[in-house]
Amino acid sequence: MEANREETSVVIIGAGVSGLTLATFLQSARVNCVVLERRDRATIEVRQRAGVVEARGVRMFERWRLADKLLGGPVAQTIDYRVNGVGRIFETSGDDGSEGRFCTQQMLVGNLLREHIDLGDGDVRFAVADVAIYNEQDCRPSVSYSDSTGPHEILCDYIVGCDGDRGVSRASIPDGVLSKFSHEFGYAWLAALVEAPVTGQPIMGVSDRGFVAQLPRGPDRSRYYLQCPLSDGPEDWPDERLWNEIRLRRCDSTIQNAVVHDKDFVPLRSVVYAPMQYRNLFLAGDAAHLVPPTGAKGMNLALFDVDVLAQALTSAVSHHDTTGLKRYSDTVLPHIWKYQEFSVWMTETMHDAGDATQHGAFRQMIARARLDTLFDSSTSGRLHSEYQRGDI
Repeated sequence: MEANREETSVVIIGAGVSGLTLATFLQSARVNCVVLERRDRATIEVRQRAGVVEARGVRMFERWRLADKLLGGPVAQTIDYRVNGVGRIFETSGDDGSEGRFCTQQMLVGNLLREHIDLGDGDVRFAVADVAIYNEQDCRPSVSYSDSTGPHEILCDYIVGCDGDRGVSRASIPDGVLSKFSHEFGYAWLAALVEAPVTGQPIMGVSDRGFVAQLPRGPDRSRYYLQCPLSDGPEDWPDERLWNEIRLRRCDSTIQNAVVHDKDFVPLRSVVYAPMQYRNLFLAGDAAHLVPPTGAKGMNLALFDVDVLAQALTSAVSHHDTTGLKRYSDTVLPHIWKYQEFSVWMTETMHDAGDATQHGAFRQMIARARLDTLFDSSTSGRLHSEYQRGDI
């Protein structure tokens, strides 16, 4: 069957936070684009993902005049850092008074779909297959795919890969073009979505048994994160063991069992690919970099990428100025490396401070001293707050 051929300015591969945010920004700038997504809309809308939009991200959405349409209300800029059940509240408020907003990835995706498709005329094509990228020298780029109606080909000026770590975008780049920088931490998180709200502040805790965190996921639910070996799987963590371990690590025997909706196992690692572009293909979000979840920076780094890309693509398409696109990697990579450093610091501090069997008692006490410094030194506290808010 002959492919149906059409044209647009930008093809975005992936309808997660980065792809839909970029598409919505381009739509507001009157730049034509098409989004291709391998999953159906229902799957995209219900997929549970972590994250809160930090203060820098809120300012970005305000600049695009979309904050009130897409984001929830302000969130408390506090974290309860606990060591063996003893907590201290760290406040991350900034001098300018701007705040992060409560908006998980799932909520933001739903709001973006409403704004881009239901209230606008955005073009998002779900349940596509066989996506292939053509990005040859001196040829106009194109993307082919198939769906229930047959094969399709879209001629375009630029392609943006927002399809994650295992997507086709980065895989389409020839070997030897990108450099990969990576680090494996040697442990994983058990992430459990439970029918139990956070009471008080979000918790980042350590105990002699290891790391534990509890973060809000709506008014009635939260997600617990527990450090575990890379070899663990669901069969190793029945619900009773999960709740027993939560009580032990939080040093709180009063915590009651609740419904556990799902369990995921997340190996902790850091990855950066450079450059983040090849010819007319640009990578954003998890397609270009991964951070361990301890610092909660994955979604916000993706938003930074697409903010820069949206401005550069608008200049290229509307004003024939490709300066921003040529500088895309050089613009975003220094920011990414700073937040990789912060995420590594958070990950090693919170995990070394817990179970001493990982790296020994000396590293455990050094890590606990680092946590003390956040509260004892205004300089350390201010720097930590600026990273938490995305102000660096």
